[in-house]
Amino acid sequence: MTRTLIAGFGNVLRGDDGFGVEVLRRLGERGIASPSIELLDVGTGGIRLAQELLTPYDRLIIIDATTRGGAPGTVYTLAIDGVQPTREIDMHTAVPSRALEVAKALGSLPAEILLVGCEPESVDEFAIGLSHAVGLAADVAVQRIEELLGVSGTPPDVAAQLARSEEHPMDKGMSSDGIARRDELLELLYWLEGEGFHGSATLAAIVRFVAHSEPDVRRTLDHLMERGDVVLDDASGQYRLTVPGKREAGRRFAEEFAPLLGQGHGECSDPNCDCHTNPGGAAECHAARAHGGHQH
Repeated sequence: MTRTLIAGFGNVLRGDDGFGVEVLRRLGERGIASPSIELLDVGTGGIRLAQELLTPYDRLIIIDATTRGGAPGTVYTLAIDGVQPTREIDMHTAVPSRALEVAKALGSLPAEILLVGCEPESVDEFAIGLSHAVGLAADVAVQRIEELLGVSGTPPDVAAQLARSEEHPMDKGMSSDGIARRDELLELLYWLEGEGFHGSATLAAIVRFVAHSEPDVRRTLDHLMERGDVVLDDASGQYRLTVPGKREAGRRFAEEFAPLLGQGHGECSDPNCDCHTNPGGAAECHAARAHGGHQH
C-alpha cells in the first residue's frame, strides 16, 4: 500500500497565499482521506511537515501558492528532486523548500515528492478569501490531485504526464489534441523568436511548420490570445509571445528538450545556481541562458 501525505501551505489571512490550505479543505470535504492518504494543514509552520515526515511515507504532495510568472490562476504540477539537506533547523520554517531541507537532514524524505501550485494574484495584503481566478484554480488543483492519486479513473501513467503540465483555468475542458496543439504552437513561436526568424510568424507561415489545418491553428492562436500568451500585430499579421507567454513557452521548450541538455535535469554548470535545487529551476535557467539573460 502506497502511503501518501498531502500538505497544504499558506496564510489564509493573506488572500491567495491561502491557496494550499483551501485546496486541502476541499479535498477533506470530498472524503479523500483514508488509511493510506493523510491530509496535513501546515499553514505557515513548515516545521510541522518535517515532523510529520518522521512517520514514513512513500509520496508527498505539497499544495502552495507558487510564483512562476504565469497568469494568476495558472496551476503548476511539478516533480521535486535534488533537495539538499539544511545545516540549520529553523523551528519557524514557513516555506516548503526549507521544510524539505529539514526533512532531508533528518533522513525522512519520501521517494516521490510533487508540488501542486497556483500562480497567485495577490499575497501581500491582509485579505480573507481567494481571488476569483485562484478560487477557480482551487477546483482544478483538487481534480489534479485526485488524478495523481488515481481516484478518478485516470490511467496509471498520468503522473508522468502531469509532472510536465501547467493548466490555466481557461484550458479547462480542452481536448488532448487541443492541449498538444497549444503546447506545439507556444514552442514554435518561442523557437522562431529565439532564432530571429522575423516575418515567419504569420498564420500562413505557422501552418507550414505544423501538421494541423489552418482552422485548427487559428482557433488555437485565438485561445492563446485570450489567455494573454500571444498577441497579433494587425499591421504585419505577425503573432508574437507576450512576456508571460514567453516565460511559459520557454519553460515548455526547455522541458521538452531537457534530455538533450546534458547535465542530469538540465542544470547549468554553476553549483551555486538555484536551478540545482528549485522546482523547475533547470528549465527556467536554460531558457534564460538561451536568450542571453543568465551568465555564469
